[in-house]
Amino acid sequence: MTDRPEELGPGDYVGPYRIESELGVGGMGRVYKAHGPDGQVVALKMVKGDLAMDTVFRKRFEREARIATQVTHPHVVPVLDTGEHDGIPYLTQRFVGSGSLADRLERGPLDVPTALRICAETAAGLDALCSAGLVHRDVKPGNVLLDEHDTAYITDFGLAKDSQGSVLTRPGQALGSLDYMAPEQIRGEEVAGSADVYALACVMTECLTGSPPFADRQGMRVLWAHLQDDPPDPSEKHDLPKALGAVIVQAMQKEPEERPQTAGEFARLAKAAAGLD
Repeated sequence: MTDRPEELGPGDYVGPYRIESELGVGGMGRVYKAHGPDGQVVALKMVKGDLAMDTVFRKRFEREARIATQVTHPHVVPVLDTGEHDGIPYLTQRFVGSGSLADRLERGPLDVPTALRICAETAAGLDALCSAGLVHRDVKPGNVLLDEHDTAYITDFGLAKDSQGSVLTRPGQALGSLDYMAPEQIRGEEVAGSADVYALACVMTECLTGSPPFADRQGMRVLWAHLQDDPPDPSEKHDLPKALGAVIVQAMQKEPEERPQTAGEFARLAKAAAGLD
């Protein structure tokens, strides 16, 4: 076994799972491709060692598995197993092997029908979470996985909030990814599914244009733009239906009640605006 259990190599074991390769590293942990005792290929996620020592962070990670087991949906990546390895918690999920939407967007923007389909599939998964009383809170291209059929799945619920429990963050702490965060989330306020609608509209903008809404800003200026600036209409600078641009702008309104109230509603409005209904 390696000296640092959160950095594993091919052939190492985590519980009954044999590591094949590292899939990626994020702010929360490392993800590996691994094989279970029955030969099943899984994605195995481990919290980084230093973060595993953070009680609040560790509770958030451990809740991810419990949250995921509450939802069974064709567009939500299921959690298969959980455990602990040398004091580091891990979980395994179904392996979705064709990368993320972020990987796909590195090749450039998507055509309108493909962007709308991926949006609708992601929205269906988000609505399933919402129906279970959960808010994802970190909707972004990296958390939308694509399989070999180009079907989309929402994953990574480590920032999700249970509507029946307290948010596992410190007071005033805003969690999420800067390019996709709703104003109320930036302010550290209570968030509902409308925050995920805002984020999904940001993802849709990136799918259609190649960049998130405020990509011309950096650092704290991105947060300021989400809080203060009018949402950009992607149809003004790109060859897109104006009605579709208007729906995206609506979904990025500063006040949550002015947005479509579910991700599915946003997806349906976008499809109709593009003339694909």
